[in-house]
Amino acid sequence: VLSAVSQQIQIIQQALKERQPSMEFMKRQVEVDHRAGIFVTLNPAGKGYGGRSKLPDNLKQLFRSVAMTVPDNDLIAE
Repeated sequence: VLSAVSQQIQIIQQALKERQPSMEFMKRQVEVDHRAGIFVTLNPAGKGYGGRSKLPDNLKQLFRSVAMTVPDNDLIAE
C-alpha cells in the first residue's frame, strides 16, 4: 500500500515542481493548488505503538526528515 502511495506522491510532486495548472490523478483531471504541501507523520517507536511500520525507501526519499521534541521551558524562559 505504501509503495502505491509513493507513486501517487511522485505524480503530485512533479506537477507542483513543474507548476502545472492541472494533472491526471487516479484517472481524473484535477487542478493543482501550488500552495499545497504533503506531510508524513509517524508515531514514535516504543511501548504502546506496536502497529508502527517503517516507510519504504522510495517513499522516504521523497521527504525531508524532521525530529520534534518537547521544549525545555526553563531554558526558553532564561
